[in-house]
Amino acid sequence: MKRLILAALLAAVAAPANAEIRAVFVGIDKYRFSRANPETPEANFRDLSGAVRDVGTIKDALRRAYALDLDRELPGQCESANQVSITLTDYCATKAAILQAWNRQIDASRPGDTVILYYAGHGSRFIEATGSEQASGFNSTIMATDAREPGALAPADILDREIRPIIDRATAAGVRVVTIFDSCNSGTATRNLDAEARTAPPLLVARVEPSAPPASTGNLGAYRVHLAAAEDGQEAFETGGVGKRGGVFTAALAKALVSQPGSSFADLAVAAREGMLAAGQTRQTPHAEGALRATLGGDEVRVPIFDAVRGRDGVNIIGGSLTGITAGSTFVLYPSVSAALPGTTQPLATGMATVVEPGRTQLQLDNPVDLPGRLVARELVHRFETTVPIAVRGSDPALDAALAGIAHARIAPRPQIVVVPGPEVTQLLSPRGTVLARLPTPSDPAFAFLLDRALGKVARVNALTALAGRPQSGQAELCIQNMHPDYQPEVCPKAPNGVRQLALNQPALIVGKNSAAEQRYLYVLGIDPEFGITLLLPPNGALDDPIGAGNILVVPEGQNISPDAPGSYRFVTLSTNARIPAQALEQTGLATVDREVCLTRLSRQACADAARARDPALVWVSAWAATLTLAEVK
Repeated sequence: MKRLILAALLAAVAAPANAEIRAVFVGIDKYRFSRANPETPEANFRDLSGAVRDVGTIKDALRRAYALDLDRELPGQCESANQVSITLTDYCATKAAILQAWNRQIDASRPGDTVILYYAGHGSRFIEATGSEQASGFNSTIMATDAREPGALAPADILDREIRPIIDRATAAGVRVVTIFDSCNSGTATRNLDAEARTAPPLLVARVEPSAPPASTGNLGAYRVHLAAAEDGQEAFETGGVGKRGGVFTAALAKALVSQPGSSFADLAVAAREGMLAAGQTRQTPHAEGALRATLGGDEVRVPIFDAVRGRDGVNIIGGSLTGITAGSTFVLYPSVSAALPGTTQPLATGMATVVEPGRTQLQLDNPVDLPGRLVARELVHRFETTVPIAVRGSDPALDAALAGIAHARIAPRPQIVVVPGPEVTQLLSPRGTVLARLPTPSDPAFAFLLDRALGKVARVNALTALAGRPQSGQAELCIQNMHPDYQPEVCPKAPNGVRQLALNQPALIVGKNSAAEQRYLYVLGIDPEFGITLLLPPNGALDDPIGAGNILVVPEGQNISPDAPGSYRFVTLSTNARIPAQALEQTGLATVDREVCLTRLSRQACADAARARDPALVWVSAWAATLTLAEVK
């Protein structure tokens, strides 16, 4: 279970003031074993025309927008580098050179630094001989210049399973990673043009042995962001005349970087999509996932943010009770994520959540106002529907006053949290006596705020686990177990007393099953002993396809969890008939002091045209189920 670790008590995680940005740029037009090579005329993919130019386009945009001192390419040379960036093009961009450059930049970085990994060229998919698949339903690759050598013992495609451990190593060290791939995100891997297509056929490989995941990822505020040219199954196109060809996505993203410097990744993704639509490119939808609320080189601002749309029935938030929204909560509306994050921009409107459905929330605005079709809703005040039973050891008037102002806490004989004030620190304990958090003394001016936020996290966990007690339960199943020689994803051994037993610091494999009669989307959220919530399935903020009735979804071995602390863990599995922004349920544990109420991620479904009443592809949740799985880590 990944958990954020603070370097200092009661200090919000922030990037150092001197944080740096490094980069690796890869662009490949010429492949050693393409059809253009006289020795491999039978090759089933061609050289490209605009990938190398894409590298120059994105580097120029980053220089202009962020004043980065990037390396300068030398005429006739396919490799260049300085202290900030490394560029590899064509025959210099071998698999070994690309991986070496990525690791070199990560090794040179310190906590709080950012590494950009840009790639333009052929993308493909691989089919594993054993039949294993990614949780997202595909296995993607990017192709180095030495890929697809006839008779090679090992493929020179760079598999997604090889990329993830590199990113995990970076974030575990506190380094932020931004990957930008102008190739197919998965699927057909095409960058198409009128006469040539950036297409490579699937690659059949033997079983890929996954690397063991690090004990923890995302330390010191590190995050990952992935921007891709196309969704799964789509082609990525390039346009332009001879000598001016380039990727449609890179051109649109570069324009967004220059016109909107300092914008969040969410807004850059929206601007790139709108730029592509304006250019008449309707067959390609760019994909964005990860810490989209962050800015390049900046922190991931942790505020509850949801997309919203203006429709005929008013303003609707894309998210509801399944994503933690409650009736009576107050939201402020902004035109973009970048405007909503700082909290200093004047909002367009303010409203209260009146009708809260599983996947949709209707806002009642304080004042009627003309609004655009695309909106971002930021939660300002959360109205808790449940209370946290607590006990207090000792007497302190300041503590009593603080508790009197917290509506979601009550003194009870069977407490969930025990508050112990002391002369130097106030401890929050579990009923067993485990220290969950340390706060200042009740006399500290910040104490009441920090206690309110900590107990609020407990209340949010209680609301999430309560979903599994609803009558709809039973259509979503979860099996979590440690790897063993006879492991079979389809077989889930019975748990003694209904509690799964997991080993400390050992990979725990996750399998979700759709037991409903129709296809469903599956989400698995893990709750650690400190009330931290992590979205485990789909992994890394990806958007998965629905799962057919009776089918299972296996999290690959390279994307499993590894609990790094003993104690009781809980797993909530949600099954829905439409996608939900489940990332909004994530939060750090009680020991972490966030800048705002909780940790969320943006799930972006935008209304691109202000004149549209509602995106016709938008489907609200009408059927759902939830189950709760208990596990003990020893």
